[in-house]
Amino acid sequence: MSFQFGRFRLGLRTIKTVIAIFIILVFSHLFHRGQSAAMVAGISAIIAVRDSYTATIKASKARFIGSALGGTLATVYYFFYLLSHQNFAVQIILIPLFVLVNIVIMDGFDLHPGLVGANATLLIIGLTIPENAYVSYAINRIFDTFFGVAVATLVNSAFIHDAPKMTIKTIIRDKLNGSKQSNRTTRNSTAKKENTK
Repeated sequence: MSFQFGRFRLGLRTIKTVIAIFIILVFSHLFHRGQSAAMVAGISAIIAVRDSYTATIKASKARFIGSALGGTLATVYYFFYLLSHQNFAVQIILIPLFVLVNIVIMDGFDLHPGLVGANATLLIIGLTIPENAYVSYAINRIFDTFFGVAVATLVNSAFIHDAPKMTIKTIIRDKLNGSKQSNRTTRNSTAKKENTK
């Protein structure tokens, strides 16, 4: 589904992204998470929204893993950065090195959809951690990333035609159809046995 306005197009992916951002902003406000939480969750949602349910699940999984890896590397980096008394040489060596490590690991596990998000998480956390709060800050930013990905996955599930829709009605119908099918099979095999006698 899309709307065309000359050369401009408003597609379903754009609409889903806007809905995800709206939900994130509302929840961030209601739970007093702050602007940085909304920013991280919003970026995660934008990266995770995809055209199909399968692509969304794959991107979400990669984004979850990537954000955990990026957050971990950012925390390790910041620990060394503080030990060096915030020496710029440590920053210009470790940040590029950890970006390299991040890319190699994500690529090695075939998690390409989460690669950009993993490095975004590493840079956002590593370069914006307040002093004396690096572990709690990193954990909060990883949580915000998970929240953004979860919202994107839920929005995608609601608006994509290939998402599995399980309702009580369909489950009951499938069970009834399955039992009818097995009853028919049983009757057919019984009839065949009687005919052979």
